[in-house]
Amino acid sequence: MEPTDQQAGDHNSESHQPGGAVSTATVHEAAQRDTVAESSSHLSFFIPDLTLGGAEQVTVNIVNGLSDRGHDVDLLLSRSEGKLQSKLSDEVSVVTLAPDRPHALGVAEHLPALASYLRNEEPTALFPHLAHVSVVSLALKRILDIDTKVVPTHHKAFRTAPDRSAKDRVVSRLVPHLYPSADRLITVSGGVAESLTTKTPVSREHISVLHNPVEIETVRRRAEIPVDHDWLEDDGKDVILFVGRIEAQKDLETWLRAFRLIHDERPDTRAVIAGKGSDRDGLLSLADELGLADVVSMPGYVDNPYRYMSQASVFLLSSRYEGLPTVLIEALACGCPIVATDCPSGPREILDGGKYGELRPVGDAAGLSNAVTDALAQPDNAAVLRERADEFAPETVIDEYERFIADYITPA
Repeated sequence: MEPTDQQAGDHNSESHQPGGAVSTATVHEAAQRDTVAESSSHLSFFIPDLTLGGAEQVTVNIVNGLSDRGHDVDLLLSRSEGKLQSKLSDEVSVVTLAPDRPHALGVAEHLPALASYLRNEEPTALFPHLAHVSVVSLALKRILDIDTKVVPTHHKAFRTAPDRSAKDRVVSRLVPHLYPSADRLITVSGGVAESLTTKTPVSREHISVLHNPVEIETVRRRAEIPVDHDWLEDDGKDVILFVGRIEAQKDLETWLRAFRLIHDERPDTRAVIAGKGSDRDGLLSLADELGLADVVSMPGYVDNPYRYMSQASVFLLSSRYEGLPTVLIEALACGCPIVATDCPSGPREILDGGKYGELRPVGDAAGLSNAVTDALAQPDNAAVLRERADEFAPETVIDEYERFIADYITPA
């Protein structure tokens, strides 16, 4: 999904040494080293940049949470850009890796700088996020004689969709060869773990499932801001909501076809699809073709979807595949009833097999329609949904990360 309300701005700027060597962020480094001198671990996280995205937001939440607990945390970036930089804690040292030369895998052009960083800084562990960063880090670990443990985090079910680019195809071929050499693997859901164990040589015993931390209290605080949409302000209208990227993965054609069935049965229902993406124009055309143009609103990207969630009658997710869809956790935090496809992977885990929302097969417009209609007829259970969301709060998840670090990174 698209994280919300991120403000642009530079967090740090770094200087680079000739020949691909790298220097850590001077703005925060000295102060941070003194503050966490007694920390039990020096942890490095690696992600290409901090543009708006689910994996990027998760990484920011993790590094902020661990640094707040006193861990010595570096965040490695291929590019010092992205609106999420403004959300980083001042206790996190930002390291921008100097490029060497263009490479087909993109991030591989930073291999010399990454090698220099690992030799000079010798972090206890490197946590690369996203598959292409992970395979590059694991390949480098094979070359270097270092003690740093490399622990990739995998965010999406493996090989659930066709690879869209040459780089994706190369990475998909490398994952089965390189992931088994990781010191440990983290996946954001059990479903993602299962996809790796069934499609690569990685064993389940080698994987730890650590859910994504979500700023639950921030979501709730921002959900209290008055909404500025006529339908959501109208108590006589039941609004079915989607928030996220308007891309093929989300299968919003099925979403609209399900809504048409809902609207035929309940003419007072309205649909709001908030987000941007390459399929937006096609979706507008389909809404017109289905006779829904007057009852479907597509406001584009909204910087605070939580106030939409707090007022919507049902949140409907029609995805073909996910990893651990943060948007469902945010909807729970707002007390919004949920209907979702039982796609690989994440919705089933978040909704606890259907205990906290309805699950239907991927592509089943009629099933989704019936589930939404049933949800509209159910009594209010917002308090139960909010309680479930608390299980994904940063405090809970960072506790899990600290247990992981104690067990696998710095065992006694």
